[in-house]
Amino acid sequence: MFVHIWRMRARKKKVGDYEKFGRQVTLPSLKKIDGCLGAHFIKLFEARKPEYLWLVFWRDHKALEQARTNPLWREQIKRFEAGNYYKSIPIEMVCESVESFSATLEKPKRSAKPAKTKKTAPPKEAVVEVSQTEEARAEESAPAEESPAANLGPAVEEE
Repeated sequence: MFVHIWRMRARKKKVGDYEKFGRQVTLPSLKKIDGCLGAHFIKLFEARKPEYLWLVFWRDHKALEQARTNPLWREQIKRFEAGNYYKSIPIEMVCESVESFSATLEKPKRSAKPAKTKKTAPPKEAVVEVSQTEEARAEESAPAEESPAANLGPAVEEE
């Protein structure tokens, strides 16, 4: 699989128009091109200036090269350039996928609620045994004499 990555800074005044163009023109065009496996139109979250990425997944390098000659591709590129959306010339990269996995982005379906189980209190003997065991452990771990490390003051917790 090949990934065509396209990065650009948009004009602030054109952000709304560009996002509309991406949703209404580019994505539908890519869906119709043979060999296109999927596309993500991404806005950089904490960028000081509006910046976007396109990640377009292709079956192989040949499919991407054929797409570049497809009339749908060429038409949407002409419309993009006419829209004057970008502030700087977009950067393009073609990458070969080495390894990948995919997760569904759908909302998980609600499953039926499991039947409630009735909670019962443990028998008193068990509670006493646990309490006695905890007391015995505390006595065993208490130091017989104060160690020199105990006089160092409070410990500082690491972050």
